[in-house]
Amino acid sequence: MTGVEALLLTVTVAAIASGQVVFKLASTAWLPGSGLLGLFGLGWFWLGLAIYGGATLAWLALLRTVPLSVAYPFFALAFFIVPLLSWWVLGEAVSLRHWVGALLISAGVWVSVR
Repeated sequence: MTGVEALLLTVTVAAIASGQVVFKLASTAWLPGSGLLGLFGLGWFWLGLAIYGGATLAWLALLRTVPLSVAYPFFALAFFIVPLLSWWVLGEAVSLRHWVGALLISAGVWVSVR
């Protein structure tokens, strides 16, 4: 795997993580009792789908050249990126224990792809 492929895999996982944050924004804007039509009327929902769709296309392009056994461990980086974004963007509290766990997972990704 090249450095460019590793960077693109990381960016793809970051896009998936960003999509999770956008879906969280959609869920908080979704009015109770509005049903699916209420969800379909939210820009956050459509933005989340667009981010996920773009990330999926990027993932497929990467899998053309990167073995799945090498690429898939990068998805574990979402366990670091999602809490980071939820803390930064949404103001959610993230415990020290969670950060330590996320760093250990990130270290495991590094070991598995070396």
